[in-house]
Amino acid sequence: MTESPRLRFAPSPTGYLHIGGARTALFNWLYARQVGGTLVLRMEDTDKERNTDAARETIFRGMDWLGFTPDEGPEQGGDYGPYSQSERQDLYVEYAEKLKTAGAVYPCFCSKDRLGALRQTQKETKQTLRYDGLCRDLSADEVAKRVAAGEEHTWRLRVPESKDYVVKDLVRGDVTVNSKDIEDIILIRANGIPIYNFAVVVDDHLMKISHVVRGEDHLTNTFKQLVIYEALGWDVPIFAHLPLILGPTGQGKLSKRKHPEAALELYQNKGYPTEGLVNWLALVGWSFDDKTEVMTREELVERFTFDRVNSAGARLPMEKLDWICGDYIRRMPLEEVIEGIRPFLAGAGWIGTEPTEAEAEKLRLIAVAEQDRLRYFGQITELVDWVFDGDMEFEKKALKNLKKDGAADLLEAYAPKLLAGDFSNPAGLEAEARSWVETQDQGFGKIVHPLRAALTRRTSGPGLFDCAQLLGAKECEKRIAAALEAARNG
Repeated sequence: MTESPRLRFAPSPTGYLHIGGARTALFNWLYARQVGGTLVLRMEDTDKERNTDAARETIFRGMDWLGFTPDEGPEQGGDYGPYSQSERQDLYVEYAEKLKTAGAVYPCFCSKDRLGALRQTQKETKQTLRYDGLCRDLSADEVAKRVAAGEEHTWRLRVPESKDYVVKDLVRGDVTVNSKDIEDIILIRANGIPIYNFAVVVDDHLMKISHVVRGEDHLTNTFKQLVIYEALGWDVPIFAHLPLILGPTGQGKLSKRKHPEAALELYQNKGYPTEGLVNWLALVGWSFDDKTEVMTREELVERFTFDRVNSAGARLPMEKLDWICGDYIRRMPLEEVIEGIRPFLAGAGWIGTEPTEAEAEKLRLIAVAEQDRLRYFGQITELVDWVFDGDMEFEKKALKNLKKDGAADLLEAYAPKLLAGDFSNPAGLEAEARSWVETQDQGFGKIVHPLRAALTRRTSGPGLFDCAQLLGAKECEKRIAAALEAARNG
């Protein structure tokens, strides 16, 4: 019986979880769940100088937040661990010795200075940047003599000459490279630490990874890895190289240095709903058809296929993120919206971390009023700052609405009617307002605009009488008085 597919997500814990890495994790997760496979999380942490515990924790928590909990990994354990490369050094030594014995690698005594000078010359003469093979054919006697003398050396891969290597790629189809375009790369550093291409081949083989799904920037690495697989006599996994993610403008690769949108933490901190973000992220380089965009996680699992992944670079569409997440929030149960906005209102100091009964009711009313306008939960602080700040400045157009001929007088005349109303019933307040303006032989808009300006200092927002309910009669009375003062004397 054929074993079920095994896939892996293998980030380096050197910084935050990149949104491109999250997309890679997503596509691995979707396929693994679709075919009943296994998702492995592996930490590629051999770069001791750049690895941090904080970055490692960020990756773990980011995967949890996205709902991509692996089946095996550093936290979950499993039959193929350890799941951090820093704990697998003995394995790399073992297989490096096999390569040495087979003659698939050779010692290179070239210094960093010589290699730097070689690279500079190749740049100046516009040659391909590659190792020139100086140490490839040293005699066994010379090698033994230099090693015995303690001369520092690395171990390079001996790439066969004039041989085609073919990657059978689920996204790009067959991709062929001749070995003349693959240099004899270093596999083992002078300090005995393996480089990425060697360690990842050993890990993928020993962990029985059947599918390697990663970004297209690894395609050149894949050809080097094919040579290593061949040298060790191992079967090659199935590859899928995903398109690069471009910045929001479509100009250039999404970069940690240039684009704040590259960090998954940005989306977590702004309070984008997880399911909406996962839906959006799936559409960065993949589509189900030409018209379907909003999909549940279950639908994504059912519909995902590699043949619908685009091989061209994919722009990060921030406007689509807001649209999709807004749609998710509009369809959420009210209690989920309340829980989504609560930490942001508490963070602003407007309610307690454990809301009082009055604060909980205000929180509920805010959720009712703003649910349809939210795109992400953190947006709530900019939408409802007027609720908690009665002294904020008027928007210019709002003040203009108050100062229009007759507006202040109409507002002053209407105020007693409003303040005598039932603030638990916004629809009733509105019906009474409509009836009252008819008695004044005025259109409804004549009272709506100055009243909204008085209550919120703005020209737009949620339902006007929802705003009145949020503030309550006493606060409405206070704000109307201040607005009348501003209209007549400001």
